[in-house]
Amino acid sequence: MALLVVVEPAEDFARWRAAQAAPAPAEALAAEGRRVFEQRPCGACHTVRGAAATGSTGPDLTQSRLARDPGGRSAADDARALAAWIADPQTLKPGNNMPLVPLSADELQALTGLAGACNDADRRDTGLD
Repeated sequence: MALLVVVEPAEDFARWRAAQAAPAPAEALAAEGRRVFEQRPCGACHTVRGAAATGSTGPDLTQSRLARDPGGRSAADDARALAAWIADPQTLKPGNNMPLVPLSADELQALTGLAGACNDADRRDTGLD
């Protein structure tokens, strides 16, 4: 399995590391995404700080830059790529550990909004904007 390794200057890394302790953003769509995240099986494997989920099998999605690299694959940094990954991860990366979780269109949009908000917060905190 290929890994993406990012090397940052020590100062940027320190700023990123400190930002990891911040709670996930709470905008309206992100708040709805957090609700969906907590009510659906997402939290059994993943964590989003500030949500009532403490899964550790999958990655912590708080400020994870998930939209940049869903599933370990290179992907466009946009909501469509992220939504495609959440909706059907096995089609994009067969054999990965993320199960198919049936979601309504509204639930998918909310989860994409939560992940996008976390990604935006990560960019601000690391100076990537």
